[in-house]
Amino acid sequence: MFDSPIWLAISHHALIAVAAAVCLFGTWVGMRHFARARATVGPMHYGWVFMASLGTGAALWAAIFISILSQAPLLDNGFEMAPAALSLLIAIITCAIGFEIGSNKSLTLAPEIGGLIVGAGILAMHYVGLNAWHVAGIVTWSWFGIGANLIFGLGLGALSVSRANRPVTKYCRHGAAIVMTFAVCVMHYTMVASHDVVPDAAIVLSPNLVPGHTLAIFVTGAVLLVIGSGFSSYIIDLRQRTEAAERIHQLSFNDTMTGLPNRIAFNEKLSFDVSDAHEKAHKLAAFSIDIDGFKDINDVFGHAVGDLVLIQAAERMRLAMHDGEFLARQSGDEFLALQMSGNMPHTAREMAERIAATLNEPFGVRDKSVKLTASIGYSIFPTDTPEKDQLLSNAKLAMYRGKTTQRGTITKYDHKMDETARDRRTLLRDLHDAVKNGELELHYQLQTSLADGSIRGSEALMRWRHPTRGLVSPADFIPLAEESELIIPMGEWALRRACADMAAGSLPGVVAVNLSPVQFRQNDLAETIHSILIATGVSPSRLEVEVTESTMMDDQNGALHTLRRLKAMGIAIAMDDFGTGYSSLATLHAFPFDKIKLDQSFVRKIPLDASAMAIVRTILALGKSLGVPVLAEGIETDDQLKFLADEGCKEGQGYLMAKPVPLDKLAGAAAGFNLRATGLASVDTPSSSRSRITVGAAQLR
Repeated sequence: MFDSPIWLAISHHALIAVAAAVCLFGTWVGMRHFARARATVGPMHYGWVFMASLGTGAALWAAIFISILSQAPLLDNGFEMAPAALSLLIAIITCAIGFEIGSNKSLTLAPEIGGLIVGAGILAMHYVGLNAWHVAGIVTWSWFGIGANLIFGLGLGALSVSRANRPVTKYCRHGAAIVMTFAVCVMHYTMVASHDVVPDAAIVLSPNLVPGHTLAIFVTGAVLLVIGSGFSSYIIDLRQRTEAAERIHQLSFNDTMTGLPNRIAFNEKLSFDVSDAHEKAHKLAAFSIDIDGFKDINDVFGHAVGDLVLIQAAERMRLAMHDGEFLARQSGDEFLALQMSGNMPHTAREMAERIAATLNEPFGVRDKSVKLTASIGYSIFPTDTPEKDQLLSNAKLAMYRGKTTQRGTITKYDHKMDETARDRRTLLRDLHDAVKNGELELHYQLQTSLADGSIRGSEALMRWRHPTRGLVSPADFIPLAEESELIIPMGEWALRRACADMAAGSLPGVVAVNLSPVQFRQNDLAETIHSILIATGVSPSRLEVEVTESTMMDDQNGALHTLRRLKAMGIAIAMDDFGTGYSSLATLHAFPFDKIKLDQSFVRKIPLDASAMAIVRTILALGKSLGVPVLAEGIETDDQLKFLADEGCKEGQGYLMAKPVPLDKLAGAAAGFNLRATGLASVDTPSSSRSRITVGAAQLR
């Protein structure tokens, strides 16, 4: 029965089906690795090329040997191990060379040339494998079959790598594995058609040969192990990339530190609830929650402890929420909340008291007991205002009013609350006078290379020295300036002052200047900056402008047009505070930024917060994949500096290196940084970096 023609045909085709299945799965995994190799550079690229070559070569080798076994199933046969092993080595090496050439993006026909090499490797492996095969019979060949094998092997090899490199649809890379499998099958059948095996009892096989069925078991097991390992690595890499994409997406709609919804999500929820309140004839309360004295916690215990306390506070408030209530984090220690109810203001007051009660119990962080209170203000729609946008403003006004009276109070909005508004109007009037009287100053904070410690430049930061209040926090006067559009002349002054300082030789390297979203509404912003550069004689390459993503949200087309005009002048563009607010990948895709500034809120959590470290790694990987350097803000400890440098962050700034100082004190700050950097360099930094730091300090003098 087993030597009948029908059984022989079934056995032959069954083995070919097994060979095709092994080849298809193995080459599919290999092509996934090859796709990753084309998307990476450096050591990672060569690692993926090796994985692709190992998996693809082993799969092709196994398929070829299984197909060889199918040709004479009833005759004694065996294999020499040396040529068999050599054929595997040929398969892996030629795949590695072909994939490396095929991934070359500068050579037009690189995929096809690489594919020809892979095809040549398949042919060489095939014939070396046949040379290793010995059968108790006489084998005769026809040149026609050999020629057909050459044509199919080279042509289909070139086509497979071409499909992997030049996908027309998302299925083309799957097609690459199919083409390779088809090549193996076609070469097998052309080989069968071009040779004949005649049994010869006089031929005695050497006892040193490995029996065909033994080699088949070994080949199948070994190749499945290789393919399984490759497939596992692909799944792990795919999962890591998926998690990285999810983390980056969360930056757009979730606060990364607390896990709560952010301001964007709150605004969407507010719009929905206002419409819902209209339909249901219910009332909607908006809450502004500010943790009292949180700055003192950071100053006394450090930012790391402060962040842990903030996370615990957010979790307590989240657990206190009931159905129909919504909690979000705005920024820093400020939170927002919504409540839909038909029994206002009673239920609103009850919710505020519930939130306040969750914070009354002391917080235990690192054997430290920390007590907190929260100032809460709330306003009710439509009782207090029929306007959605005004509702939150009323809640904030109530919160600030209560906070100025006594910390830890719950305050409902009242139309008579105008004292805070009057104070803001007074501060705004003083700010107008400050612009006229020259009370504004520029302080500079050094920016350094994390690779060698050299001073790369500085960031210009605006400060206001009030005649009676002293230095006013930028957090107080910048929002006022933006609301009144006074930021336009203030921003122009800052640009002009920074360029004048550069022209005078007082500043080394590149100087970064922040641009406000309000400035981008001015159609002549690019012309204004151009005229300042001409007037001061500063090269555009020495100026870097920093923008946040909110700058581009009101009029994205107009903002992109302005940014492109600035970039065309040779001015560098940096995305500031990346990781907070919107942080949409679409913005990075829409405009080729020269630099990404990693927000200090993540840096401060290093190395205590694993999630923050993962996010930092993700952003650094994103910058690397886009070819955009990342500058980390807020570096305050040696551990933070070491982590960022080890992860490939290019530049940094923070109190560890230098604090913001007036221009006349910048040389001293650079010298102080030089002394510290020299001490650090004795352990971690090459001597060449110390000389560069010294030169930077000398330039400031």
